[in-house]
Amino acid sequence: MTPLKLIFAILILLTGWTTAVFAKPTSLTAFEAKLDRHVSRFDSSGRTLAACVVDLAYEYQLPMAIEFVDRDAMRPLHVEFRNRSVRQVLEDIIRQVPRYRVTFSEGLVDIFTPESRGDPSSPLNAVIRDFAVTEQETRQADFQLLCVLSKQVYDSKFCGGSLAVGQWEPTRITLHLHNAKVYEIVNAIVAQNGRAIWTLWVRPDELSKPKSGNIWYVYPLEQPFKETVLERLAKIGR
Repeated sequence: MTPLKLIFAILILLTGWTTAVFAKPTSLTAFEAKLDRHVSRFDSSGRTLAACVVDLAYEYQLPMAIEFVDRDAMRPLHVEFRNRSVRQVLEDIIRQVPRYRVTFSEGLVDIFTPESRGDPSSPLNAVIRDFAVTEQETRQADFQLLCVLSKQVYDSKFCGGSLAVGQWEPTRITLHLHNAKVYEIVNAIVAQNGRAIWTLWVRPDELSKPKSGNIWYVYPLEQPFKETVLERLAKIGR
């Protein structure tokens, strides 16, 4: 054994260092396993892009962000895919509407448009200087973010947030982010929860001047909430 290999072997024995050091967090690994699941057949059956991705989120329990919805996302799709992974089905669905994008980083499915990400008037793109929550319920973390946004961007004392009851416990959220955009923080909350989906609450053209405090909403990935999500998306995508 060469001296270098000997040193390496001693380090392994003393520190217990193995390839597991490089292993991904369990939650992220579980998320990727869901994306890799085999789908023998997927038929949109005339459902919209929005409806198709929500169907997949609830069926496969995929944490998801739907940052933007317009009429293009509410047009019927007539596509059929066979022998794909869940990830590939999502990518194929999003390709049907070229302006949309989907990513799978940071533990959630993120659906957006480059235009919406580049809109300086959107509060979702506002940069929050400091956001910290420790061991808070998902709704509390979401509530606190809207409070911070209201004070920093709107100079308002209004606080709102997602009030869907659901089975939020026992999951707790702990985050400390600096100079992060609002959508990035909501994404982090939903990804850490692991069993939630967030969508816009208002039409995209109302984001800069919302009529109410809420501009997004977080829902549990529980079947009773699926129709509520679909109804909200249909309303703002008209």
